[in-house]
Amino acid sequence: MGEGVPPRAPVAQEPATSQTPYRPRRQSTVLGGLLVLIGAILLFGQFVRLDIGHYGWPFFVIGPGVLLIVVALTARGAVSEGLAIAGSIIAVSGLILLYQNSTDHFESWAYAWALVFPGAIGVGMILYGLTAGRPGNVRAGTRLLGIAVVLFLLGAAFFEGVIGIGGYQFDHTAGVAVGALIIVLGAVMLILNLTSGRRDSR
Repeated sequence: MGEGVPPRAPVAQEPATSQTPYRPRRQSTVLGGLLVLIGAILLFGQFVRLDIGHYGWPFFVIGPGVLLIVVALTARGAVSEGLAIAGSIIAVSGLILLYQNSTDHFESWAYAWALVFPGAIGVGMILYGLTAGRPGNVRAGTRLLGIAVVLFLLGAAFFEGVIGIGGYQFDHTAGVAVGALIIVLGAVMLILNLTSGRRDSR
C-alpha cells in the first residue's frame, strides 16, 4: 500500500521579503534635506545680494556637524558615541564662529573654547545617552557640560570684565569682586578634590 501513495509535492517556499535597511534610508533623507537647505541658502543669497561667503560660511561648519550627530543617533553601533561627540564638537565650533563672524569678536576664543572642550563633548554624550538609553552617559555628559558653563562664565568675566578684550571693562569695585569670586570658587574646587582624594585612598 505504501507503494501506491503518490509522493508529496514539495511545499513551495514563500519568497523572502526584501528587507530594505531603514536607517541608511533615513540617513540619506537627512543628507538630501541638508543639501536642499544649503542650496536654498545659496540661492537666497544670490537673489537678495547677500554675501554668503562673508556672513554665512559658518553654516558650512555647522551643517556637517549636525549631519554627523543625526547619523550617530540613527545608526547605533560601537562608533555611534564617537560620531555624536565629533559632530557636537564641529557643530558647536560652527555656532561659535557664527557669533564671532557676525559680531567681529574673535577675541572671545580666549574663553569660548570651554564650550567646545569639554562643553560639546558633554552635549554629544548626553544626546547619545538619551537615544541609546544609557543614563551613565547622560550623567557624565551633564557633569562635563556644567564644568564647561562654569569655565565659560568665569572666563568671560575675567577676559571681558577684568582685562577688557572686548572693549568693556569692569570698574575697580566690580573687578575686585569678580577676582575674589574666582579665587573662592577655585579654592572650593581644590578643597573638594583633595577631600575626595583622601576618601578614595582609604
